[in-house]
Amino acid sequence: MSGVVFILLLLGIGILAGIISAAAGLASLVSYPSLLALGLPPVMANVTSAFSTITSSYSSVFSSFRELEHNRRQLWIILPLVFAGSIIGAFLLFAVPSKWFAELVPLCIALAGIILLFPHHPKQSTGTVAGNSKLFGKSRLGQFLSITGIFIVGIYSGFFNAGAGVLMLTLLTVINRQKSFAVNNALKNVAMTVTNTTSWIVFALETTIYWNYVIPLMVGNVIGGYLGPIIVRHLPSRLMQIIVGIGSLILAISLVIRNLM
Repeated sequence: MSGVVFILLLLGIGILAGIISAAAGLASLVSYPSLLALGLPPVMANVTSAFSTITSSYSSVFSSFRELEHNRRQLWIILPLVFAGSIIGAFLLFAVPSKWFAELVPLCIALAGIILLFPHHPKQSTGTVAGNSKLFGKSRLGQFLSITGIFIVGIYSGFFNAGAGVLMLTLLTVINRQKSFAVNNALKNVAMTVTNTTSWIVFALETTIYWNYVIPLMVGNVIGGYLGPIIVRHLPSRLMQIIVGIGSLILAISLVIRNLM
């Protein structure tokens, strides 16, 4: 493969990954298997994928300001949880054999996809419900489970980036049933930007970065990350949930096949 073709291929992968990341939280559905197919070992494919998607994260946040405007209180609860979790997860990646956790990844992603495919019937938001949703539910138990779940997804994202976006999106969809898909997707975009940035810093300190892969992917992710939220605004929420659910199942199956090879 010539250098020009290689760069264009990675650019195309980056654009598609950026769109899917911003619209559905499944950049890894494109980038991770693609990097494996291009010959990178699993850990480096994960690191390279996480490193390259940082640009789509920031461009998708910029494009999601409209949905974030009335959800800042919940956002400021989510950010420290995913920040702390991603620091722990990123260091764990280099502290324990990645195979241990990688074997659980397909199950986690498959469960997330099944949850999204299961039909939800959100109620119309009222003042009381909207107020409660900012604190992750009415009961103390509901708040505790929500906070714990977000923290765990932060750890997962730092340790093994593949599928972290869809897990966060699924969790937020369950927590915020009265909010639209676009709003939950925007909250997910910001959360994943924090985890990706944290992982980016840790990975840069702990391992060698394959810049010949990363730079073209980054450029593509900028373009795709900006287009993703725009696409979400013009598609029905349920359709996006079905697309995400099916995509996560495809990713889970592909990872199982990869682990068996």
